[in-house]
Parts: sequence; C-alpha cells; structure tokens
Amino acid sequence: MTRWTHRLWSLGLGLLLSGSNALAQSAASPTGTEPAGPAAFRTADGAYQTLRTPESAEGASVDPYFVNKAFIVRLEAGLDERQPLRDWLNWLLPRQRADGGFDRYCRRDPGWTACQKADADDSMAATTLHLITLARQRGWLDESLTPRANAASARARQLLATLLDRRTGLYRVFAGQDLFLLMDNAEVYDALVVSGQRTAASALATAMRRHFHTGHDWAPSLTPYDRRSFYPHDLAPAYLWTNGLIPPADAGVEMAAWVAQHSSGWLSRQSDAYPWGLVAWQIRRAAPAMAACWRAAIRQNPPSATHWTLLDASVDQALAHIGVGQTCALLPRSTR
Repeated sequence: MTRWTHRLWSLGLGLLLSGSNALAQSAASPTGTEPAGPAAFRTADGAYQTLRTPESAEGASVDPYFVNKAFIVRLEAGLDERQPLRDWLNWLLPRQRADGGFDRYCRRDPGWTACQKADADDSMAATTLHLITLARQRGWLDESLTPRANAASARARQLLATLLDRRTGLYRVFAGQDLFLLMDNAEVYDALVVSGQRTAASALATAMRRHFHTGHDWAPSLTPYDRRSFYPHDLAPAYLWTNGLIPPADAGVEMAAWVAQHSSGWLSRQSDAYPWGLVAWQIRRAAPAMAACWRAAIRQNPPSATHWTLLDASVDQALAHIGVGQTCALLPRSTR
C-alpha cells in the first residue's frame, strides 16, 4: 500500500469511525437549492414517476422497481407511508403479469400503458416481495388489499423460483438468459431474509461469495464488461454493506476503502451523472458524516432534472427523518 493510498484509506476509516459524533455535528442545514421530494413524483392516480415529468408530457413513465425501492427505503427509515403505500399497491397489483413480473408504463391517454419490459425481472420480483412483506409486518394492508397482496407475493415468489439457476445457485435477470448480476442477487437476498426464507437466503449468500467474489473485490456480473465504470463496478459492492452478506468487520473495512477511493467522484458526480443516493443510505449507520456530505452535495451542486430520481428523493427524505443533516467538512466552507 502506497503512502498516498494509506492516507486516503485512513481518511475513509476515520469517517466510518466518527459514529454518533458525526451524526450530531451534521444537524445544521446550510442554505442551498432544495431538491424535489417524493411527493413531487406522485401522479394523480397514486403512482410515482421515476423522473419528475408532467404526467401529460411525452416521456412520462412509471418504473415499478424504482417505486418499490423508494418505498422500501422510506419504510426502513420509519416514515409513516401507510396511505401512499396503499395507493401505490392499488395501482400496481392489478398490473402484475401472470408470470409474477411487471412491465414499465408510459402515459397513453386516458391512462398508463405497458410500453417496456422491466429492466430486470429478478430485482422487480424481489422488491415486490420485499415491499409487500414490510407492509404486512406493519399491518398496513387493509381488508381489500390483503388478498391481492398475498396473491402478488405468491406470484413474485414463483417468478423468483423460475429465475433460480440450480447450477450456480444464483438468480438470473431474465428467464432463459444466463445473465447474473451482483446487485440483483443482493436484492433477492434481502427479500428472502425479510420474508422469512432463511434457508434459501443462506444458500444464495454462499453462491454469491463463490461466484462474485474475486478474492479481493466483488465482480458486478458473471459476464465481464468491456470496461470498468462507476455503474456497475464501483456501485455494486454498496448493496452488500448492511444486509449481513459481509461480516460487519469486513464490511467496515470495505466501506472505508470505498470512501477513500470513490467518495470524491461520487459526491461531485464526476464518476457518474446520477447522484446514487443508495450509497448514502447504505453507509448511513457506519458513516453518517458521509451521508450528510451527500445531502450537502446535492444542494450545493443540484443534479439535473433528468438525473434526480424518485429513489434519490426518497433517500434524502429518509436520511433527514433519521436525523442526518447537511453539513459536510469535505465541501468548501462557503457552501456549508
């Protein structure tokens, strides 16, 4: 390890070890451009668009994966999303395909029409199962929703069963395609754990370590990419930090190394135009100061409307709800 690399790693480790003190110090809110919150993405009929686009505009679309993931984050933060979640499930569940999956939807007056297949069937099924399980655990499924939610969960489980590759123990992105992604399998693992399928989750964790871990890093896919990029190579490991797939001590070391190597490009969005709030959500417990830096950065240098998603808005709201502020020692003092 070079002296410079050691200094960067030490900085990352220091941020991770800052704990509750960093959380307390991040309570102040600097002035800046306030990003749109989740409500700005909501449609009149209870759905949510991925990007903040007028419903009547060409290109208005709903990707159920993003909505499910956004609700999961807000529920994990302890926000009371009872009625918005019921409205969303009332919109979503009637649109489930017979095989348990969902499409993406475009505005076609007078309503929404399936216009694209899901980006990934495995993560779509996983987040559906995950979200419905969380809603059930909180007692938020009323009498009219419960039978439909139970049926939707069963179909999502069935779809996941068809996507499981018995040879590798991993879940395919789509049936009939030997494409396996680290992020997707992490989301399946989360859904299996939350829904009480511990044996299946343990088997998946073993398969993920066997096939995705290279000995010193995590491969984002079993199929090599032509070149390395922030998404998916640098982003993918963040999906493993807080769900038990990595032992806590090892996760702390990996987070510290990630912060040292990638935090600058992530916060400045020089590595990728999207702000990737999911990293801030995954790192919130170990390094609340770094999560606060993300909240500060999106105000100091706001993402464009085409890169600020419902999921990022939900992460920002969730972080605020658990007490993560916006002060960041890594940003210029004049913007704090």
